[in-house]
Amino acid sequence: MVKEIKALVEVKPGKLKFSEIPLFQYKSSLQEEIDKGKLNRQKCMDMLEQMLTIRAFEEMIAEIVAGNYKPLPKFRYIGPTHVSIGQEATSTGSINALAKDDYITSSHRGHGDAIAKGFSVINLMKEEELLKLLEKRKIYLDKISQKYSSDDNSSELKEKAKKVHIYRMIAELFGKADGYCRGVGGSMHIADFESGHLGANAIVGGHIGIATGAGMSSRYRESGQRVLCLAGDGAYSNGISFESINLASMAQFSNGLMKKKFGVPVIYAVVNNQYAMSGQSIGEVTGVDYMARRAAAFNPDCLHAEVVDGMDVLAVYDATSRALSLIDLGKGPILLEYMTYRYKGHGLSDPLSYRDRSETEEWIKRDPINLFIKKLSSAVFPKDQGGSVTKEDFDNLKQKVWERNAQLAVFAATSSDPDPSTLLDYMYAKNDINSISYSVNNSDVLKTTLKYPRNDKGEITYRLALREALAEEMARDSSVLLFGEDIAEYGGAFGVTKELLQAFGRDRVFNTSISESAIVGCAVGMAMTKLRPVCEIMYDDFILMAMDQIGNQAAKWSYMSGGQISVPMVLRTAIGGGRGYAGQHSQSLESITAHMPGLIVIAPSTAYDAKGLLKSAIRNNNPVIFFEHQLLYNSLGIVPLDEYTIPIGKADIKREGKDVTVISWSYMITEALKAAEIFEEEGISLEIIDIRTLIPLDIETIIKSVKKTNKVIIFSQPVDQGSFGSYISSKIMENAFDYLDWPVYCISSPNGVPPTAQSLEREFLPNAEKLVREIKEKFLIGA
Repeated sequence: MVKEIKALVEVKPGKLKFSEIPLFQYKSSLQEEIDKGKLNRQKCMDMLEQMLTIRAFEEMIAEIVAGNYKPLPKFRYIGPTHVSIGQEATSTGSINALAKDDYITSSHRGHGDAIAKGFSVINLMKEEELLKLLEKRKIYLDKISQKYSSDDNSSELKEKAKKVHIYRMIAELFGKADGYCRGVGGSMHIADFESGHLGANAIVGGHIGIATGAGMSSRYRESGQRVLCLAGDGAYSNGISFESINLASMAQFSNGLMKKKFGVPVIYAVVNNQYAMSGQSIGEVTGVDYMARRAAAFNPDCLHAEVVDGMDVLAVYDATSRALSLIDLGKGPILLEYMTYRYKGHGLSDPLSYRDRSETEEWIKRDPINLFIKKLSSAVFPKDQGGSVTKEDFDNLKQKVWERNAQLAVFAATSSDPDPSTLLDYMYAKNDINSISYSVNNSDVLKTTLKYPRNDKGEITYRLALREALAEEMARDSSVLLFGEDIAEYGGAFGVTKELLQAFGRDRVFNTSISESAIVGCAVGMAMTKLRPVCEIMYDDFILMAMDQIGNQAAKWSYMSGGQISVPMVLRTAIGGGRGYAGQHSQSLESITAHMPGLIVIAPSTAYDAKGLLKSAIRNNNPVIFFEHQLLYNSLGIVPLDEYTIPIGKADIKREGKDVTVISWSYMITEALKAAEIFEEEGISLEIIDIRTLIPLDIETIIKSVKKTNKVIIFSQPVDQGSFGSYISSKIMENAFDYLDWPVYCISSPNGVPPTAQSLEREFLPNAEKLVREIKEKFLIGA
């Protein structure tokens, strides 16, 4: 498909060679790092403080669960207990190598990552930035009996900011309203988007696609931000990891196909704590001795992979710093494997029956905190940095960290629970249809967006209406990007995106590998980081490959973050049968996505609606699933040349009537209108309601019609069982039961699989003839 690159193979004997992957290369002493000026006393003590804080935080959890945490002897903790005791060096060393504005993504075992990210950002702030942060978080300072003033020095401001950070961390853990995610996310979903923490993720590996999308966003925006994707060894055996790393490694980012030759700035950090849960990565559930070997699958440089001593904070800091230097040269993505160990089980209820005690004892001999303290004890720092670190310094720091954690735990435990009335407050982000999320120089964008000639009735095809919508929104807002399988030169499976590559360039319109899960995950990550991606999945049958990213990531992050973030993305896909494509290219699965709160679900039936609703979908601040029926692409409809949008959540009465209400959407509206014409000849009028958007559903328009006709048919193409039609039926029964003269009937496809044979497919799919027959039989009307 890329004419610039000829797909030719020279058949010649030879051997493939792979780059070597370094193992445990860090040999420097702390003293050498000090003498070279790479580390100073403050930086080292900051990292030790973070490691101690992480340990204190997680030992608190263990002691609370055991009932022996003295500051809270009667507190009852409810929630998961995935602690990372033993892994403090990986979180601290890696995150402290980052710049203040860099991003991280994290896992369900992510308390340490969140603490380190917050502390690291605070430590990098100037006094004026700290004052702004504290002013913004003043409400939480008040909750922990702290005040600040412009007279405070930098150290005092940082300490107060750190206290707020730990308070909100503990409050989130305890399910309190002052938590980072308002108590709705909890231990496994802690996020602080303000500091660049894009969320801990309880789906193992679920955030790897998000990290990839955030990296693509940084690359496109040229923001200089890097992404550190921290995930366990188990996560990097999940399919989303392979798909995502492959997308990040696509040659088009760095070989000149795109305007800028620059690799995606992501570090895929394998936090190898030796166990996926109880499954042991080495020797049991994988076939490799190091996960880093897998980097050879992605590019000739093996992702510049390296295996690092994850118990040594200095080794982690060094390797991550070098990886970031490569990223800044455009050589991303990078893979680092931090070899570490979790002392506790998967959760605190884990009996550890799968481990030998002597194994844990051997790892504890290299405890990361003790190892770092030993190095610090023998190091000589310049006097102007405060001189050498004494035993008293260590003891004072440990005491400070423990007392701070205890004090803030008490504040958090006694803070307010979320008000039950706020239960669903964060399900959907607020929307401003006129907002533009990101703006860059549009000099390379066509000044006149793509417009297509209408026929003498003012009509164009559904396909061209969609293309016009995409082109107009891309010209309006540079944050809009298109990507998916075969959407560039080829124009997508149904030709919707043709000519857009020529209009906007490959940086904004690009192909991906066949990786549905990663495509959607990347869209989520882009949407979290200032872009408005539109991704295409060829057929809705294929969205089943991406259901975690749709249902657990796109749909949930607005809520799980407590409203911190919105996910403005659109997933376009084709639904429906009628072309003989059988069971895996002909389904209508819109009911599945309608069952996932947090999504907006749209299925327009006309060219006019398709254009207006797609424009609204792109401008919306929520994730939108946009269904396009295969049989509609060639259909004609009147589409104005002037700018317009259509409100999401508003049904349209396609034909007014008085005898029977027919509720439908997408292509079935075409068949319903045919049926209405047949009945008109018999003096019977059908009212055809096109709901247009399944979620949110315009129930008011439906009920108003039911009250007029007293008879209802729900007419749709999805199979009957578990269908959205049944949901509409239940809402009619709840809201208009007394107005019904007959039961509510649903006409849909039978509970089977779409077939290929034309005779069988005709029998399988609903159509106008079947609708006419059913109305006559059910309501005893007509000839």
